[in-house]
Amino acid sequence: MTYFTSTHANILGWLLDSELGSLNGVKCAVLISSDGLLFSRSASLTQEEGEKLSAMGSGFLAIAREYDNYSDGGGVRQVLVELDAHICLIGQAGTNMLLMVETSGPDADVATIAQQMAALAQRVGHEMAVAGRKPGEAPRT
Repeated sequence: MTYFTSTHANILGWLLDSELGSLNGVKCAVLISSDGLLFSRSASLTQEEGEKLSAMGSGFLAIAREYDNYSDGGGVRQVLVELDAHICLIGQAGTNMLLMVETSGPDADVATIAQQMAALAQRVGHEMAVAGRKPGEAPRT
């Protein structure tokens, strides 16, 4: 299992670009720890943009999990946020990891993008897994 060494390393950014960035309608993608730390980002994003998206993605999923607990939904599979300008999808990418994709517009083929996200997570999710942190524990270096 991987431990965080630096949020600036962008270890799997190339994978996000080759697997998701090549899809029609994908603007960018980030790989996030479940507690909101940026692990990797598309080349089109700055470090700061990636960190902001990571915090938001983790927050969206936390809200969805609370709703799941409230409604006995059986587990969160994916979060979809639909805005006038674009759509955001968030799903599990491995142990303690999330994958967030932003579309380039509202008419993107969300089904194809979601399918590719799931396929990527299934194919290389073990490589994207990270050890969870305990409350009050700093990332390992």
